[in-house]
Amino acid sequence: MRYRSAAVIVSLAFILIASFNPAFGATANVSTPGLGFEGAEVAILDSGYTRHYADLKAWTYSEEFIDATWLMSTLARSGISAAVINDHDIEIGALSSYKALILPATSCMSSLAIDQIEAFATAGGRVFSTYDTSLRDDFWRTRTDYGLSSIMGVRYSSTGTSGNNHIVPAAKSHPIFRGIESDIPVPSTYGLTNKMNPNAIILAKWSTGRSAIVETEYGIYCSENLFARKNLSSPEVVTLITNTIDYLVNTKYKAKFNLGRLDTRATWYRPAAREEQIRADVKRLANANFNLVFVDSFYDGYTIYPSDVGVQNPIYSEFDPLAIAIDEGHKHGIQIHAWLETFCVGFASEKETPPQILQENPDWAAVGLDGRIPSAAESDRCFLSPAHPQVQEFILDLAWELVTEHAVDGVHFDYLRYPYGRTIPYDYAPTITKLATEDLGFQPRDVRLDIAKWNAWFDWRCNNLTSFMIKLSDAIRSAAPGTLVSAAVYPYPEAILTRMQDWKAWCEKGCLDFVVVFTYTQDLDLFDTMIRAAQSFAGNKTQMIAGIDADSMTHSQAGEGVPALVEAARAAGARGVSIFSANAISENVLTSLKSGPFDPSTRSETPFYP
Repeated sequence: MRYRSAAVIVSLAFILIASFNPAFGATANVSTPGLGFEGAEVAILDSGYTRHYADLKAWTYSEEFIDATWLMSTLARSGISAAVINDHDIEIGALSSYKALILPATSCMSSLAIDQIEAFATAGGRVFSTYDTSLRDDFWRTRTDYGLSSIMGVRYSSTGTSGNNHIVPAAKSHPIFRGIESDIPVPSTYGLTNKMNPNAIILAKWSTGRSAIVETEYGIYCSENLFARKNLSSPEVVTLITNTIDYLVNTKYKAKFNLGRLDTRATWYRPAAREEQIRADVKRLANANFNLVFVDSFYDGYTIYPSDVGVQNPIYSEFDPLAIAIDEGHKHGIQIHAWLETFCVGFASEKETPPQILQENPDWAAVGLDGRIPSAAESDRCFLSPAHPQVQEFILDLAWELVTEHAVDGVHFDYLRYPYGRTIPYDYAPTITKLATEDLGFQPRDVRLDIAKWNAWFDWRCNNLTSFMIKLSDAIRSAAPGTLVSAAVYPYPEAILTRMQDWKAWCEKGCLDFVVVFTYTQDLDLFDTMIRAAQSFAGNKTQMIAGIDADSMTHSQAGEGVPALVEAARAAGARGVSIFSANAISENVLTSLKSGPFDPSTRSETPFYP
């Protein structure tokens, strides 16, 4: 209390001296509103607390933080008036006359200032913050999280080594990227890592995949200090700063904001055996604002539609469920993608009798090192041999038939992988061991503890599967241009280490339009981590959709858990979500989604830019 009283007395004395001393007043005007800056739209905080902290840490404040004169003149050329204020101005509530507040790496901030900034933002004022703003208090003590976390839209995680060097816009049509045609080079970075809050959307990422710029209802935050003198040498950074402040002042000030709907709101669906039920199921999903349904079109070794390539499942023998789903889906604006359980062809019987397709084609079966066809690690599922030339030809023909005879919007490959092989590796089918031996010069069964041979055998399977993925993608795009190609995959690197599923390479080679990753957990922090890792592996060319396993939740868990995971996926920057499965989604979950993250009425005067 005595500290605050002293601050007020010093500030009053400062103003009185300035009013009688013209020379002194010229300097005072820079940091005191009402002294020559009435009507300014933007307040720029020049923090004394942070200056003192810089002195303690032997920083050069002018190099690391802000050139206020430069910023004011730059904004003036864009028709935006600005004033420089200090910590005390904020603490006494002097923000109400401004439209936006600029916090350029304001490391140290008092609790009183935080309260005033939150009140300013809640009233419609907008905030542009960077780097570690508010991570320390006015006595330079480090907080456990940003004091302005709710305003900034992020939670502090760690400060690592520098590695970020380019900002990659994710929302390229957003006004803050106007006139910026490429990635944004940022010369000076410190590797700050944050976790996203559910109230934020990602506008840009670092080249390493971490979030760089986010937007909340209250403003824009960048995880590095754009205002550092080195960074101002980048013309793209200067354009980004100017655009952002212009956006906050002229578009976002007092505007309503929402997080927008996810671009992709998908689910996996196994069709009912009656036409009227399929139509009712698709309509039910449409009413909850799903916009993509993966229709299980090849499972247990059967197609669901009449086929010249495969055998139609007898339960659908009277009609074409895929055609019905396409017709009903398109009526309601839902994309229908044919979902293929590619190499998984069903379960073995109790006596280990394989599914019908393997009884008819025994050489097609994937065989474990133990000589068994059913995979114990996969609940006795049986798989086609992924590298078998006839199997690959069969799947290629099936995909070609699908896209040429049905107006599907996409083809979605599930089980495009080997059986889980950490305990019992696959595949040691006779045809495969013969082909591998010819290529590698040794029998795969003879690898044992020879690491060089094991790696060669491992690469042979991975590369063969990647080559097949390329063939599949090329065939579909050639037969039906515009048809989307996607895959359901396990998190990387588990996918490649245990299932030979090198989907990172598939993304790099442009095989996939999007990838659906099994980010299956109910732990929101782990979910966030898994999504961010998956985005990094997917790269900038392939969209990443987060998988949510509603089937493993109880009824009570799913009602709150599924919408919470959807919100977390959006906050982590996923392009969308896919929920497993439509058959398991209760009315309670559908209602929660429709009134929450899938709400169609969540339109914003400040648009969401996908």
